[in-house]
Amino acid sequence: MTIREILEDIKSERKKKVILDTDAYNEIDDQFAIAYFYYSERADLLAVCAEHYMHDRCNSRSIGMKKSYNEIVKVLSLCDPHYSTETYLGSTDTVENSGAPVESEAADAIIRIARESEEIVYVVAIGALTNVASAIMKAPDIKEKICVLFVGCRPLAIGCPVEYNVEQDYRAAVELFESGVPLIIVPDAGVTSTLRSPIDCTAEIKGANPVCDYLYDISYNAYRAVGCPPTWARTIWDLGAPAIFETPECATCEIMPRPILTPEQTYDYDDSRPEMIMVTALDRDPIFKRAWEVLKRGKAK
Repeated sequence: MTIREILEDIKSERKKKVILDTDAYNEIDDQFAIAYFYYSERADLLAVCAEHYMHDRCNSRSIGMKKSYNEIVKVLSLCDPHYSTETYLGSTDTVENSGAPVESEAADAIIRIARESEEIVYVVAIGALTNVASAIMKAPDIKEKICVLFVGCRPLAIGCPVEYNVEQDYRAAVELFESGVPLIIVPDAGVTSTLRSPIDCTAEIKGANPVCDYLYDISYNAYRAVGCPPTWARTIWDLGAPAIFETPECATCEIMPRPILTPEQTYDYDDSRPEMIMVTALDRDPIFKRAWEVLKRGKAK
């Protein structure tokens, strides 16, 4: 599919095949995305892959990935004790460190699922890009079978520094941007940053089902941990990923040349580069309204 055909497909009501690649234990927003994708009527969640992460609260990528895998299994089990969605362990190293594709169950699963599919597979990356980039590096032919939707990047002004998901494996991000694979970017500041939910908003889903109770609990604990009043709002960044499929009318999209990731870890531009879809705005209130409806309704697949 061309990038314009993909944009039309995103806007359509057709049910899309999705692989979710997530650092699920890194924050509290990934859990919302997993459950929303699982229950969405516009997404066929084929697999969920665990992505590594590392920061001051987790000093090992291997531990971060394994915690993420366990969290994926936990959330899916709460959605449906009999879930059949495939789950895969991801990379424990980076393309940046290894200088080559990183072997993992996740990368191999992305390759296999893409090759077996008779329609486009949307690979949704809401963490580092190691698994996704490694799959494309190992099997460039899958570029014809997939589109990568990446929740990451800052607003793409020239010279603007990159953000956390890109920083986690900068070389993987470069490989993805240079691969020519169809690409959708949902950046943070001014886009997913608008998805701010005060605790009384999140409380709307409490009591609906086991996964809604868990989502509320981790949200409440996050508020309490930082000692914030109930009026403080927490951003549920990754909710933007399933929202693109479930409520595409709430996303403002532009087709533009994909940026260059410079050696200084900033953005640059060249109008001759392959086009991508850039999400430039999300309409917060209807996104939350629909997300809460889907999460509270639930539905075993």
